[in-house]
Amino acid sequence: MSEWKVVEKWKNKPQGQVWRVQDAKGRTGFFKFAYPHQWHDAGPIVGNEWLARRLASRLGLPSASLECATVREAGHELRGIVSLPRPGTRLVSWRSLPSAVHQQPERYIDNWERMIQTVAFDVWLTNIDRGSGENIMLYRRDGGRWHWYLIDHGYTLYGCDRKWADHPPGSVHWRRVWRFYHIPRGWQRLAKRPTLMAMAQNIALIPARDIRSCVEAVPDTLYSSGIKSSVIELLLTRQKTLPAILDAWLRYKGNKEFRL
Repeated sequence: MSEWKVVEKWKNKPQGQVWRVQDAKGRTGFFKFAYPHQWHDAGPIVGNEWLARRLASRLGLPSASLECATVREAGHELRGIVSLPRPGTRLVSWRSLPSAVHQQPERYIDNWERMIQTVAFDVWLTNIDRGSGENIMLYRRDGGRWHWYLIDHGYTLYGCDRKWADHPPGSVHWRRVWRFYHIPRGWQRLAKRPTLMAMAQNIALIPARDIRSCVEAVPDTLYSSGIKSSVIELLLTRQKTLPAILDAWLRYKGNKEFRL
């Protein structure tokens, strides 16, 4: 558990706080936490973020480095997680890229097919927060192809109580992906069946015991035994049904991309 100092109280939202912070080594990052009264909208941020990154790494999806952290502010010790941006590069979000990149990602993005496979990952984890493209960061060197990594997974997995208020985990709602999830602009044309099913197969190959042990290892005291049990059930159930869920999404004729 590393200690950080506040540089700027950057965002104050119902779903939690995001502060710019710095540690004794001069590293900077984004400290995410929630006050107890924000539980309904924020949930166990640390556990959601930590577990999503572990699973993303297991599947070869690049994501931001994370550290569990404490910040002392106004006499209080605040516990949360720090997301570390890639150092030494100018970062932009998917949403901020030129329209030419949105229109033809395969021309400009390194490892673009793996990026599109994020759709299958998000569907597995019931992610409700990817569509705007603000949580996909990109960078490049010397004007070459763009490299990417994923950030912000607070609404994956258990998310928060608000996420399940109208539709409990077993509801058909979570199998109709178009109802809760939109993909970034430019992805729909490339989100083809072979691409997504290849990731679904990779997910299917993760042993159940590994999923259970990964969830049990979440370093967040707010990830109670009840939450862990529900997350394990969600992951194992959707692991088995993911191909069928993706098939229904692929056959859906409506808009699947995020609209401003």
